[in-house]
Amino acid sequence: IDHVCRAQTSVHLAEQQIGNRNFIRCTLGDIFNGAQSKQDGKVAVFSPFGMGVLDLALGELVCKLATEKNCGTVIDSFFPVPWIQRGN
Repeated sequence: IDHVCRAQTSVHLAEQQIGNRNFIRCTLGDIFNGAQSKQDGKVAVFSPFGMGVLDLALGELVCKLATEKNCGTVIDSFFPVPWIQRGN
């Protein structure tokens, strides 16, 4: 967890703003290997940090597993409409 709480990442900035790391419950690995379980009514946030290609690979795995288990939330407005589809 120390590696993500540096270099002005969103997690680092949140830690600085509230003054502690109590909002960090576990790592993604902890959830995958069963060391931590889903908490009803709580949101799990994946905050990648490190080599970009590894972040993409892990993100793809998370998306695949979530789709297979029919869990997670799709936010349709997350990505903007591509410029080529805007008709400008």
